[in-house]
Amino acid sequence: MKKIFDFFKKPPLWFLTLIAVVGIGATVGGTLILTQDDLFSYIVLGYVCLGIMAVAVGYCVYGVIKSLSDWNERVLKWSENKPFWNRLFTEYGFRAILFSVGSFAINLAFAVYNGSVAIVIHSIWFGALATYYILLIVLRGSIIVYYAKRNKAVKAGQTEEVTELKDKRVYLVCGVVLLLLPIALSFAILQMVRANDSFVHTGITIYAYAIYAFYKITIAVYNFVKTRRTKEMAVRASKNINLADAMVSILALQTAMFHEFGTAGDVVDVATMNAVTGAVVCVLTAIMGIFMIVNATKKSSGNK
Repeated sequence: MKKIFDFFKKPPLWFLTLIAVVGIGATVGGTLILTQDDLFSYIVLGYVCLGIMAVAVGYCVYGVIKSLSDWNERVLKWSENKPFWNRLFTEYGFRAILFSVGSFAINLAFAVYNGSVAIVIHSIWFGALATYYILLIVLRGSIIVYYAKRNKAVKAGQTEEVTELKDKRVYLVCGVVLLLLPIALSFAILQMVRANDSFVHTGITIYAYAIYAFYKITIAVYNFVKTRRTKEMAVRASKNINLADAMVSILALQTAMFHEFGTAGDVVDVATMNAVTGAVVCVLTAIMGIFMIVNATKKSSGNK
């Protein structure tokens, strides 16, 4: 049994390739099922295929990360005389915040696009999406700016107690703002249900987005669990935000697939399923925000 566990824990390249092929097959099978005229007669089987695809993508991502970890010694040796790269490879907090810059840029682009369209065509749907991305920008931007100032303060001699107290305050504020995300998202979901608006990915782009969405949620869950062990509250807040954003990506994928593969007779059922999934995402995001507020409050009280 231990050998089997060790095999799956550190899979060889040939096995990862096989899993990738299974994932591709599940994607094709799910797509063929979801393109049937009577979509909801095959919905369960379609979701099974999507589930297999999600597991396959998730495991492949895990396998790649595990394989890359074997290169740690070589990478660290190479980066010894390169301060930036050495810090990138050795400091998890620095690496996490740096990657948040990329997410910040993507959110900024989406906010500008959706906001511009909302103004031009007077769309509640695009306006709600723009508001959602603006909140993500505020969250991620605040953490990035704070982390930069935090490092300077620590280098200038700021005590560990003061640093931890400020970290908890940032974590608390992020929790409060995270509670606002479901409000902005609920307007988009309401418009999606009432006016049949949805995220749109046509043709082959929907397959690329499906892989991206499952990759995003896999990485987000992995980092969410991993950061439970770190004391850097700003980093934990960043990963919580990533998880909330990834859950919306899954909602976006579902609505895009229904839009692309659904038929006119499926409108009511599609609206119901989108409403249910949207409600679940909103509730989970709100719970995450409440947990952050409660956790930060308890830690701050214990610090006094």
